[in-house]
Amino acid sequence: MRRALSLLHRWAGGLVGLGLAVLGVTGAVLLWKPWWVSVAQEARAPGPDETLAIIVAAQRIGANNVTLPSADFGVAQAGLPGGGGAYLAHDGTVLARWPDAWGRPETFLFDLHHHLLMGETGEVLSGWLGLAAILFCVTGLILWWPTRRTFRLRALPPRMTRPAIILHHRDIGAVFALPILLAAGTGALMVLKPLAEAVLAPLSPSAEVAAWQAPPPKTAEDAPTAQRPDWPALLAAAQARFPDGAVRILSWPKAPGEAVTIRMRRPSEWHPNGRTTLRLAADGTVLSARDAPAAPRALRASHALYPLHSTRIADSALALPLRIVMTLAGVGLALLGSLAVVTFWRGMARKRLSANMTEVSVG
Repeated sequence: MRRALSLLHRWAGGLVGLGLAVLGVTGAVLLWKPWWVSVAQEARAPGPDETLAIIVAAQRIGANNVTLPSADFGVAQAGLPGGGGAYLAHDGTVLARWPDAWGRPETFLFDLHHHLLMGETGEVLSGWLGLAAILFCVTGLILWWPTRRTFRLRALPPRMTRPAIILHHRDIGAVFALPILLAAGTGALMVLKPLAEAVLAPLSPSAEVAAWQAPPPKTAEDAPTAQRPDWPALLAAAQARFPDGAVRILSWPKAPGEAVTIRMRRPSEWHPNGRTTLRLAADGTVLSARDAPAAPRALRASHALYPLHSTRIADSALALPLRIVMTLAGVGLALLGSLAVVTFWRGMARKRLSANMTEVSVG
């Protein structure tokens, strides 16, 4: 059984190790994005006048949506058609603009991490790679346990020989197993929605979840109008509905005259942009509102996946320690994945060379 487990672990690592290394490196770098993005401004939420200035500037450049500045990231980010975007200062000044996801280092890294540069197909593949990482952690710990007495903590193998790399792989894998399980588990559940629904289903009755997620019934006020969004009225209505909430994301109507969507974060929410959502008519009439803290427990658990995975837990002292843990997970995946590929294919090459030499000597 142990021999079969070792064979499975080795072959799977040799085949998908590079993909895990890519996810690890890009994830670790993105965790520290606010510290290295060159356009970072004073990290604070905007005031009412500044919010309106950002909205006007975002409308001027044709944005579909805009995420407001926060204490975590001090610029607004506008989403443009075709995957482009722009950074806006608190006064609406355009600090940077890019035409597509490859236009900025951080947006390219996000696309590589989240989609593997392959769109929705790559997103699903990254979810399956997360499941593979979980499998590697479990099987790796099983294989490591009998050799635990020889454990040595080293950042890198003492020699780049196959036996030294394998011993280092086992020991460093035991160190990084828990951080990788957290990173891979939250990432896989975010991407693979059916899996998340199955895992979190015991937390809430399915009927309660379905009722919460069901779209609100249409009313006469939902009918498109010729009126343009009255942003002061919209913001005032959202604040009146949730007085303790902070406006985080504003999404323009998909078609002229349709509803505006506003995302807010209430104090009890971990998600940095909140999951409390309102749909409003152009004049500020609230068409529907979903209070995220009142959601079924299964949905609240799913809302916690992104803050845990990205380490962006709003207003929490846990954010920095968690960011360090998840950085270790990324570094661990990069080391383990790349070294697994090196040892596997180096071993395969040696076996092929040995077989060829045997054929030659027999001939």
